[in-house]
Amino acid sequence: MIKDLPEDLGVSIHGPVPPGRYWGYYPTTEIAALGTDPNATAVLNVGGMAQCGPHLPVSTNTLMGMEILGAALRRLPRATTILSLPPTNIGKSIEHIDFPGTIAYQGDTLRLVLRDIARGVAAAHFSKLVLLGSHGGNVGLMDDYFRDLRMDTGLRVYKVNVSSIANPPDLIPAAEAATGLHGGDAGTSLVLHMAPKLVHMDLAEGYVFEPSPDIGFSFKGQDVIEAWITTDLAPNGVIGNPLMSTAAKGALMFDAKVERLAELLQAIYADPRRESAPAQVP
Repeated sequence: MIKDLPEDLGVSIHGPVPPGRYWGYYPTTEIAALGTDPNATAVLNVGGMAQCGPHLPVSTNTLMGMEILGAALRRLPRATTILSLPPTNIGKSIEHIDFPGTIAYQGDTLRLVLRDIARGVAAAHFSKLVLLGSHGGNVGLMDDYFRDLRMDTGLRVYKVNVSSIANPPDLIPAAEAATGLHGGDAGTSLVLHMAPKLVHMDLAEGYVFEPSPDIGFSFKGQDVIEAWITTDLAPNGVIGNPLMSTAAKGALMFDAKVERLAELLQAIYADPRRESAPAQVP
């Protein structure tokens, strides 16, 4: 059973995660006991430490992932054995490496980090691992590697991308939603809601590009994507328009994402192994 720990423990390495949901606050014997739950689930925020322009902190991606995860975990019933692992904090952010403050893993490094964390989760006899991506640079690697983790550890491995879930319709203008890749309206609005003291709107400035019907820089309506580094698209690191951002927009996005993530985590926890049967002639 998940412990009911007080909010004020005198330490705070759990960040926004409820203390009773934080992996690191359990002794080994209690972790082993939680692992007897056949659906025991660990969640890993695969974050990033990358520049987000002159107006946002370099921890923006991890901040978003952990704040949304922490709020979602608070909505879960105690009977669900779901714990948050410490986040990776650093991710695959090499596209931003030209900007001071960015700390990035190479792809091979992040794969090894994910492998070793997954092995520890499996050794605790947890059965499920959720990779919660909150940095765009990690998406391709997670898509490529989460099946390898399944094969290496025997865990049931799931992936969720924070930016892809529960985006309220018409909140972000269509042109911005299609081309605002980093530090634009959506990301800035979220941080304005979550941590306004870390946002310097007086320094906010972004860069936009004209979308092509065929070739883009992400799979947002295009069938071909071109590899890019940040300086190809924005000399100050902001790909999108943060000048439209508001804390009110951020609050709507935050609440929608928290609600959806809580639903998804409960669905993952309850997800049974599915059996297939031979297809029949219709």
